[in-house]
Amino acid sequence: MSELTYGRDERTGVATFAIETPGPVNTIGAGLIAELYAAVQRANREGVRGVLLVSTKPRSFLDGANLVEIRKNPSAFELEHLVRRLHDALAALARSPFPVAAALEDQTALGGGCELLLWCCDHVFASAGSKLGLPEVNVGLFPAAGGMEALRRLAGLQATLDVVLHGRVLPAAELAATGVVTVVPAGEARARAVQWLLDHPGRTNRNHDPARPPVDEAARAEWPAMIKRARARFCVCPEKPWFRAALDALEEGLDRPFEEAVRAGTRHFAPLIEHPNSQCKIDLFLATTGVAPRLADPGPARPRDVETVAVVGAGLMGRGIAQVCADAGLRVVLLDVDDATARAGRDRIGAELEPLVRKGKWTAERRARLLERIEPTADRGRLAGVPLAIESVFEDLALKRRVLAEVRAANPEIVFASNTSTLPIDELAEGSARPERVVGMHYFSPVPLMPLLEVIRGPRTSPEALATAVAVGRRQKKTVILVGDGPGFYTSRTFGVYVLTGFFLAEAGIDPWEVDRLALEAGFPQGPLDVYGTAGGNVIFHAARAMKERMGDRLDVPESLERMWRAGYVGAGKPCFYREGKEPDRSALEHLARRSGAPAPDREEAKEMLLLAMTNEAFRCVDDGVLDDWYTMDLGAVLGIGFPDCWHGPARYASLRGLRVVRDRLRALHERHGMACFRPAREFDRLIACGVDRGLV
Repeated sequence: MSELTYGRDERTGVATFAIETPGPVNTIGAGLIAELYAAVQRANREGVRGVLLVSTKPRSFLDGANLVEIRKNPSAFELEHLVRRLHDALAALARSPFPVAAALEDQTALGGGCELLLWCCDHVFASAGSKLGLPEVNVGLFPAAGGMEALRRLAGLQATLDVVLHGRVLPAAELAATGVVTVVPAGEARARAVQWLLDHPGRTNRNHDPARPPVDEAARAEWPAMIKRARARFCVCPEKPWFRAALDALEEGLDRPFEEAVRAGTRHFAPLIEHPNSQCKIDLFLATTGVAPRLADPGPARPRDVETVAVVGAGLMGRGIAQVCADAGLRVVLLDVDDATARAGRDRIGAELEPLVRKGKWTAERRARLLERIEPTADRGRLAGVPLAIESVFEDLALKRRVLAEVRAANPEIVFASNTSTLPIDELAEGSARPERVVGMHYFSPVPLMPLLEVIRGPRTSPEALATAVAVGRRQKKTVILVGDGPGFYTSRTFGVYVLTGFFLAEAGIDPWEVDRLALEAGFPQGPLDVYGTAGGNVIFHAARAMKERMGDRLDVPESLERMWRAGYVGAGKPCFYREGKEPDRSALEHLARRSGAPAPDREEAKEMLLLAMTNEAFRCVDDGVLDDWYTMDLGAVLGIGFPDCWHGPARYASLRGLRVVRDRLRALHERHGMACFRPAREFDRLIACGVDRGLV
């Protein structure tokens, strides 16, 4: 099958390169590269007036490398050869005498697709729903097909660092300032692009003219400092080598001609494919797109036909749940104690969306449609006929049972889903007239941004209720995992151990800011003590106490946690112990208990303890029947609670180290520090006895 179709309009003299590769999105592989190069040669031979780049796929223009193809043969030599062939094809198009334009109709141009546009196109016409970006760091790589160099010359080094190191995907409107992208009304991109080619016979892209310096040439003296600051921020974890490689390539190309800089970057790019942590990132991405849709299988039961959802509670989480429901096309009955509170909740949703409209990330029409779907009310009578209610009130068992009773009284047949983060679903359903219609739907904050939904199967939850929760989560475009019941389920229980281990490290004598720094070096996005402050120590303390009541001696709660809580140091959205660039809060430090006789771990052991505490708790969830799938373990940990994505998840992390090594290290840490979280999960012994040491996922 051809992956690029060449066509020429004899009337205008414009050639069209129409991209269509196998699969749901267009990707770059050896076949497309060869056909692109051949099409450029043909256009040159025929002396076309211009080239128009389009895609035949409705949502995808060109979305980067074919990662499946790359992972089948993870060889740096082969990858370097492939990238150099891509450079040859793009350079041939960029050097051609005819102008090049592209037309995107609500399509994405990501990774190599975006690089094609930035390097080769004189102009891009895109509808407002189109998106362009360089998200390669999200798969353990960096843009090596000219995108970094092209963007640097068009938008400046600082803007390029921001896009590349954050892996940003931007609405087309945000790239209009480069002068290369023009946003046009839907349905007009192709016609506008053709007309532009006819009106502009020469090349205009800054990258094609070596005499034209980068737009931020005046700031050249500041470039080294920009790179240095970026290294300090992003090159903290040695297991994330793609950041260092990207910055090395950028720095090396600062004073080189465009093509020379692009080609030099290949030697930093190709070795990443053989790095185990880059492979983890690629495999994690492939799992989220390929494996995740097959997870959370509720069985043959049919879900309810849900077009309206009731959301009980218009606070932070309730508003987020209402927003993702309405954005998925569902009508929402937003319930709270009175009409004014419910209306304030909807108004707050609208206010929080306004900046997204101003930045071009949302259209005003999308925001208006979403708000129209939300009906704020205090009238429980509005629950009549609604198939699903999602509760999101304060984490208190008695309160949640009362809400369940009120909802059930208004609609006995409704499926009741609780957004509890710690309370067992079976305890919540106790005494309910319909315990089989109670299910857990645990969202993560901020709900619109966090990709994960943890659906909890209570012992009495019916297949229909389970199927309904999963179906609604998928309609919201969440990655849904299905777990068993228990205190903290999977994610809250495992994340709680991470935070508590951070307190234990502080009690062992490591300064709180150093604990958090070590967590960042280990690959976590946020340190455990920083989490305590910013997420709210009040919530964390009550969650820890609730889980301790249910788990007994299987969970240790550090003395400092209660001391901090009783003294009123609960964060409230701000760090408790320290703030960046300021002196530590000595009064808060006074409430840290010091563990008598506890040996202070060194830096490497402390980082290992944070990783192993979460890994062991994840395997304990297998012991308890909460988890029964390794991909569920890994995706839930990374997408929901910040386990370092450079390790793919706890199952892959343990597999790479070796299960026997991990078990023995846990035993040694338990003997040395006496902490319950390091008592090895029984699952390690079971797997080792079966001859399994690696390759879980």
